[in-house]
Amino acid sequence: MMSGMWGSPRRALIFLTFMVLPPRFAIAYQISPEDYLSQGDQSLSTGAYDEAIEYYKTGIQQLLDDESLLTILSLETNMATALSSVGKSEEAISHYQRAIKVYSEEIDDIVDKEMAQYAKDITSQSAFFLGMELQDINEAEKAVEAYGYAVVLDPTHWSALANLGSVLHDTLRNHDEALAAYNKAYEILTSEDIEPSDPPAEPRFILSQLQYRIGLCLNHDPNRKCAMADDPDKEVSCQEMATHAFSLAVKFDPENESAKHMLATVTADATMKRASNQYVKNLFDDYAQNFEHSLVEELGYNGYERLRRGFDRAFGGAENTPKFNLVIDAGCGTGLVGEQFRNVSSHLVGVDLSQAIIDEANKLRPNLYDETIAGDVADVFRTKKPVDLIVAADSYIYFGDLVPLFESMQEGLADGGIVAFTLENVDAESESSLAESKPDWRWQLTPSGRFAHRKAYVEQVGKDNGLQLVHYEPLDGFRHEMGKAVRGHVFVMEKISSKSDEL
Repeated sequence: MMSGMWGSPRRALIFLTFMVLPPRFAIAYQISPEDYLSQGDQSLSTGAYDEAIEYYKTGIQQLLDDESLLTILSLETNMATALSSVGKSEEAISHYQRAIKVYSEEIDDIVDKEMAQYAKDITSQSAFFLGMELQDINEAEKAVEAYGYAVVLDPTHWSALANLGSVLHDTLRNHDEALAAYNKAYEILTSEDIEPSDPPAEPRFILSQLQYRIGLCLNHDPNRKCAMADDPDKEVSCQEMATHAFSLAVKFDPENESAKHMLATVTADATMKRASNQYVKNLFDDYAQNFEHSLVEELGYNGYERLRRGFDRAFGGAENTPKFNLVIDAGCGTGLVGEQFRNVSSHLVGVDLSQAIIDEANKLRPNLYDETIAGDVADVFRTKKPVDLIVAADSYIYFGDLVPLFESMQEGLADGGIVAFTLENVDAESESSLAESKPDWRWQLTPSGRFAHRKAYVEQVGKDNGLQLVHYEPLDGFRHEMGKAVRGHVFVMEKISSKSDEL
């Protein structure tokens, strides 16, 4: 949810009753800035954004030195809202900033307490909307400042706190401060003694999201030390607290697939065989804009490049790698893998559950794919058959039980078709322990919410489904998680047929 925003839709903050005139006639009547404010507000409320902008612009131009602070704040804030509505983000930011600056310069001169409070409320909303604009353009540090100022002016502004938490958590990776912001937003919405600003009509969905994100913050580091607020000297299990948070999230919204997935993760639910499609879709919808930067720059991910190198080695070198007619990039993300395989693909299809991340792929790498499909890869394998090559880097890690997936690949691949994919492995210590305690283990649901697989299990599922292993190599250190190298595998398999030749 958080790559979008929390809180109410942006709207005009003050509506006054004045005679409404078209802009071309208004000047003849010498109407005041308040009149232009009212006219702009009415246009804004009906979605006539360009008209609203003209009214606000004229009102701002006619402001006098002794103009009411409320009029100035409302004109600047609502002008910014109208500009934002037509995609003029930089101009919107300028007007929100101007409103905040005027407030800081003039508020000390306001004697009337009711007017001062009204001015503070308007400016708090201006700061909140400013934070949203800055968050939209990935100005994380500035967004934090804006949301923080909104909360300083209005300590019950739960949506500013929730958005503050999202920037700290998703972009800046400051989990402790994000946790504090989420907790405060939750407290505001659930306390009988606090009246929240602009409370949600149906709070349970917001409360579910807050608890889900509280759980993520608690669960991000296995070495984290936790304590209860009412007894800070007593250490408690962070995983236990995360479990409680995820449980609350599911209680508030039983359809919260992300919370259900993470609850299964922290409780080591052995019955969980794969992440739900809705969980994966939500994950990458939220992650789309920052996906590639976070994965490659922050986590040091290079699995997409190493998959291609391993694929070439399966054929004895890149110079021997053939070209394939129909190629499916399964779980294509932003196109990192597709780019690696474009030169061996006559027709390249990118498939992902998340339309948002497909849109990001088309923006970052226009014309990379001949076709993109938002949907389940298993369905696409069957509808697009016969497929000559399937590539999947870091996308099969959301399946535990690989049997249904391999059945769909076997059905979709042409005779002699190839599938090349990566999977995660458990860390070396866990692998050694499992070898002694459960040598036939198949998959493990890891604290990251992804699945790790045993090499022998993958080979056996392939064999059972007519997919012969032709190349394998370990993929250690292909990404980092909490400062530690993640281990993995590269598999290249061929669909066996009576007519196929070995590679």
